[in-house]
Amino acid sequence: MVEGFERETAPLTEEEMKLLPIIVAGLKTKVGKEMAIHGATICEKMSEKFGKLTEPRLRKIVNHIRTNGILPVIATSKGYYVSHDRDEVYAQIQSLEQRRNAINQAIQGLTKWLE
Repeated sequence: MVEGFERETAPLTEEEMKLLPIIVAGLKTKVGKEMAIHGATICEKMSEKFGKLTEPRLRKIVNHIRTNGILPVIATSKGYYVSHDRDEVYAQIQSLEQRRNAINQAIQGLTKWLE
């Protein structure tokens, strides 16, 4: 778990595990960037049928889907979608690596300040 984000980074709860196959099934219908769906839309539709789903919880579920290799989920400003295009998945990996690098730079800057 990540300090300060314990709820978001904890293993999926029993309730989230019940939502997982539903979200996976829904994302399987969103193949290609033209089919992207915003997280807010997913949360709204899921909340209507299954009880409140927040965007942080959705991101947690999507992270579980990715980290367990269930689906190649791409996230952009236009929303979530699945891609079976290796170049597109690789571009998503590069984006995640760039975010990781930006976080590492912030860590270095804060560490420098502490010194």
